[in-house]
Amino acid sequence: MNNPNYQTTNRSNRNININFDQRQFNKMFEENDEKREKEIIQENSIDMIKQDEIIEDKMPHQKSIEDIIVNIRELFYTIIEFINEGKNPIPYILQTPERLFSLSILIIFLGTLILLLSNIMK
Repeated sequence: MNNPNYQTTNRSNRNININFDQRQFNKMFEENDEKREKEIIQENSIDMIKQDEIIEDKMPHQKSIEDIIVNIRELFYTIIEFINEGKNPIPYILQTPERLFSLSILIIFLGTLILLLSNIMK
């Protein structure tokens, strides 16, 4: 079993006389971090532009809840302003599908609120 030609050594072929340069090592990581941060910023800016384009192309019911609520609030205040001035708000509402959608949600909300209040009053 013992082979006389077989010899084990714990020697390494690395050059151990080279000193480790901590500054260069840290600089390499800092450069990689800076590159990655720049890439992330660029990707986010491109994503934001694409996201804005997607939001503009969406139908009113496909938008986010925040956008729908803001549109409903703006429409409500605009309708109140038209009524206070004695103008007809219907042509304003019929101009865009977003306003029609906002008006329908507003009517559903107000109808539900009135129904709840009438049931409470009984």
